[in-house]
Amino acid sequence: MQNDKASKENPYVCKQILDQVGKPSGFHTCKAINIRDDKYRVNIYVREDVPDLTVDKTYISNSYVCQLEDDKVTILDYSNRNKKVDVS
Repeated sequence: MQNDKASKENPYVCKQILDQVGKPSGFHTCKAINIRDDKYRVNIYVREDVPDLTVDKTYISNSYVCQLEDDKVTILDYSNRNKKVDVS
């Protein structure tokens, strides 16, 4: 079944996450998508120069599940490209 409901991005959540964790080396962009109620999936993309490629490699380096409550963003879960980290 297809979900026709458009996902909304939230730049405020991205800014709050980047203020908490900092921008990674090669930072390209951040996207915060509402997944339900006050919960967001935040993906941080980086760009890497790969010598054998004619274009840069862009990928998600870090991904967060966050909660936005009263203008405060709390990280509930975190993963990065190489390992899974529990933040509880």
